[in-house]
Amino acid sequence: MKLVEHTEYINKKGMEQMTFRWDGGFIMVSWDKFEEGIEWYSKHMGWTCLDSVVTPVGKKAFLKMPRLGVVTLKSFEGEFEHFKFEGDFEGHTRVGFEVTNLEDTLSYFEKEGIKVSNMVTLPTGQVSFDIHAFDNARITAVHNKSLEGQFPEARVTGFGDVNVRIGVKDINKAVAWYQENLGVKVVEQNDNYAHLQVEDAYDWMQLSQVFYDNIWLEKIEDITFEKANPSVRNYFDVRPELFHETYNQLKENGLNPSEVAGNPHNGWAGFHFFDLDGNRINVWSYPA
Repeated sequence: MKLVEHTEYINKKGMEQMTFRWDGGFIMVSWDKFEEGIEWYSKHMGWTCLDSVVTPVGKKAFLKMPRLGVVTLKSFEGEFEHFKFEGDFEGHTRVGFEVTNLEDTLSYFEKEGIKVSNMVTLPTGQVSFDIHAFDNARITAVHNKSLEGQFPEARVTGFGDVNVRIGVKDINKAVAWYQENLGVKVVEQNDNYAHLQVEDAYDWMQLSQVFYDNIWLEKIEDITFEKANPSVRNYFDVRPELFHETYNQLKENGLNPSEVAGNPHNGWAGFHFFDLDGNRINVWSYPA
């Protein structure tokens, strides 16, 4: 992440834009495989389980990655649409995790029988590939060449500097949609990709510096609109005092967000909606 000047966003209606900040996400596992999932990620990714708890909305485990970030392993319990974990269409949204030792990591996966996809080269020049993780969850890795040789005991060392990759049919239409509905900052775009940024979630802690996280829109040919239900779920943060206002504005914009699960004023709350290409956008909120 790099330091940039803070920018206020104004939407086309002349109103101050809603503020979405990227905040990591969940890796979903089924209820009866929860403990097995913790063991798998601890062993094969090199992550450390800080805590595992059962809450009114399900099981969760906090897995510390060795260089940067904590990812939550989650098994929801409840009838809310937002909690449901069903279907096998992962869609075209990928949360970016970091690999520092590429050849050693690939060699380890081959030895352990863990499948990976073919590599692609991103507009940043970095290589990226998908890992078929526990229960076939799709973990997307991006190689951080500058840290090659560090963290030799881990395969995936943290969240990557390419935070989210989203496949879309039409880059220009998608950029306009994300500007209007998420208030993104456009860094660069052409007909094949767009580099967008949103404020990092730590900004709500009123730090003196404002950091930005990176979203890449990628053109996918012949994409078919289908609402996705990925195992690895990307989340944006909205502060509790703005939660209901944001939710209502999304409804007014015709985006049909799911029913709110939880209460943002005394605990965790979340919902989701979809972009033009069926990519699921998850939103959560929790008190500081």
